[in-house]
Amino acid sequence: MEGGERLLLVLRSLNQIGPSTVLELHRATKISRPAIYRAMTTLCRQGYVKRIPKQSRFRVTSEVRLLSAGFRDDDWIAEAGAPAIADVQAQVLWPTSLTTFDKGAMVIRETTRHRSPFVFDTGSVGVRLPVLRSSQGLAYLAFCSREKRRIILDVLGGSADPLDAIARDEKVTERLLRNTARRGYGLRRGGIVEQTSSIAVPLLVENDAVGAICVTFASSAVSLKEAVGTFLPHLRQAAEQIAASALKRR
Repeated sequence: MEGGERLLLVLRSLNQIGPSTVLELHRATKISRPAIYRAMTTLCRQGYVKRIPKQSRFRVTSEVRLLSAGFRDDDWIAEAGAPAIADVQAQVLWPTSLTTFDKGAMVIRETTRHRSPFVFDTGSVGVRLPVLRSSQGLAYLAFCSREKRRIILDVLGGSADPLDAIARDEKVTERLLRNTARRGYGLRRGGIVEQTSSIAVPLLVENDAVGAICVTFASSAVSLKEAVGTFLPHLRQAAEQIAASALKRR
């Protein structure tokens, strides 16, 4: 075991089991006591661990929180979603993507475009998609909480971006979201990339959408009926897999 790996294992164990002696950490990690002493010396010097006064036990400090300071709340979605959408793409061949909402747009967090033999656009991680003109945005918005939906529509309605103009027509927006909710999936035919369509399902965690996953395909090669019959089951299975992973983290 490498030194860095050993250091992380000791820190993780101390964080999980609470204030511990070197002997207790040795029993929990199977790492030799001399190696644990060296690890504790390093962790204490860096400020992540502190020895409890007048005791032989060590505990983690608040500095440990800084290790996760750059971790966004929805980063777990990309982690859990990457293998799930890879499985979808392996089954359907067409590119599959995972998106989350961020600052007025749906942002691609993971995609299998580099693996798919059928790619008609240049969408990649970090690309921002219009909420109401993308299948992912419709799926997300139709199934997120009412309060989130209200805030998002208010933001989009006040946007100067012409792609958000549809949000200013409340009747059209309401009809779009109502139809999406009734179907159970978001749909885009043309629009962003004229020759393609996409179908998306929401990522639901405790009945609230936290993102969406979609399959993008050539409109001339796949009919809507075929997409719903072939792609939708795989998307729903992947969404359930990602949601189950989310619940385990809570």
